[in-house]
Amino acid sequence: MKYKSMILGGIAAVSLLGAATVAQAASDTLRVAHYNNPAQGGMPYGTFGANGAYQLYAIFDGLTFVDDDKSVKPLLATEWTLTSPTTWVVKLRQGVTFHNGEAWNADAMIANVNAILSDPVVSKQQASRQLNAMASARKIDNYTVEVTTKKPDPLFPKRLHIMRAHEPKAWADLGAEGFSKTPVGAGSYKIVEWKADRITMTAYENAWRKPKMKNVDIVIIHEIATRIQAINSGQVDIAWALDNSAIALLDNAGNKVVLSKRHDTLNMILLHQKKESPVSDVRVRQALNYAYDKETFVKEVMGGITRTNGQPSESTATGFFEDIKPYPYDPEKAKKLLAEAGFPNGFDMKVELVTSSGEFGDTFQAMAQDFKKVGVNVELVNLSIPIFVQKVLAQKPWEGDAFTMMYEAHPMADLSRVMATHSCAFFAKHTCFEEIMPTIQAMDAEMDPVKREPLLRKVAQFYHDNAAVVFSHERPAIDGLSPKVKGYKLVNRVPSWSEIEVAD
Repeated sequence: MKYKSMILGGIAAVSLLGAATVAQAASDTLRVAHYNNPAQGGMPYGTFGANGAYQLYAIFDGLTFVDDDKSVKPLLATEWTLTSPTTWVVKLRQGVTFHNGEAWNADAMIANVNAILSDPVVSKQQASRQLNAMASARKIDNYTVEVTTKKPDPLFPKRLHIMRAHEPKAWADLGAEGFSKTPVGAGSYKIVEWKADRITMTAYENAWRKPKMKNVDIVIIHEIATRIQAINSGQVDIAWALDNSAIALLDNAGNKVVLSKRHDTLNMILLHQKKESPVSDVRVRQALNYAYDKETFVKEVMGGITRTNGQPSESTATGFFEDIKPYPYDPEKAKKLLAEAGFPNGFDMKVELVTSSGEFGDTFQAMAQDFKKVGVNVELVNLSIPIFVQKVLAQKPWEGDAFTMMYEAHPMADLSRVMATHSCAFFAKHTCFEEIMPTIQAMDAEMDPVKREPLLRKVAQFYHDNAAVVFSHERPAIDGLSPKVKGYKLVNRVPSWSEIEVAD
């Protein structure tokens, strides 16, 4: 097996010493191990990636929910109607209260919209940047709001998935720092205590979706191997964000594996705008794609549970085209392209990455191993998640030629979601091809699906041909469950919080 040496072993020898102490088993407490807490704490519109979305969706409800099949389901909003190209009328669910007893209604929604648009803390959060196409909100009645957008937005109902409503009075009273530690939402659980290495929650007795468990204890265990040991030793009921090597280990210990769609792809982002870097040449970027044997990686390391990728969308998203094929493995073509670009003997490159989630480490070690065969020597530099986030947000500079990151269609399941982060539209501009921006802007504003499709195709083909990244594969979510856990699902990265229970 080509990548056999990368497959994790020896889990039983890993110690939990140094990790946060795991709570003792209790019939009324769901115990979960995760690799990180959201960097912004319990901010309502903070991250919606896996490291934060799982926890936050226990506390906050979105207005809508985008299912794995791209359909939009009602949550805090029950109806949404387009009344003009830039006007939506949103009907709200009645009878919902926040954890402090305040009502969810039109006034609360308008306060959330205003916070997204003008609050200096909320407006800078990750999810808020996906919602800033809103221009204003107007109350029609206690449970009806008219929202105006700055331009036509075909994704507006899907964007409401990440409009995780916070309680405005609590935000005003606590301030940003206080709210991040004691967030107040309308979700199934409310916060008992928020620490850097642990979150404890208890059921909200007046929740409109009442949970089946009384308490939740989420402990942070950074290493995959240690999370696997934690569930196999019975110290937790659920272990999130594992890798393919966990499947056999969990099965042998009598635990279950749940595979879910993440709606993203894993890639090596090539910093093409660094003129001093070899990756500024499209021939080099294409060569790296030909040099990587992604088919063998998916077969051997991922166990064939996913598929390779060669375009910015994943296969379940709008904007994916089956006929845009992944780059085939062709090391001879890679060497030829490198020579044409002026690098007949290859070059050295530095790649910055994080490895605490899923198959990140294995993927980029495999790339480095394959690149070496065509003369490209890779130095992999591991970053902490907080440092990585600072670099993505351009608060710190990238030191090398590339970094590792997903192309996320989550949660909107649409190519426009990917381009919001990986084009000139993103303020950090780690990927920026000015020539395709007019097409991206037209794609983002076209309401007619038939007229929109060729725009989507043009963008997808451009990113493939220009090799903005070294494409790898679609990422599955791999979670471990005790056989006592019932009702668990992970749909579009949202755990079924109100349905999970632990049987005696």
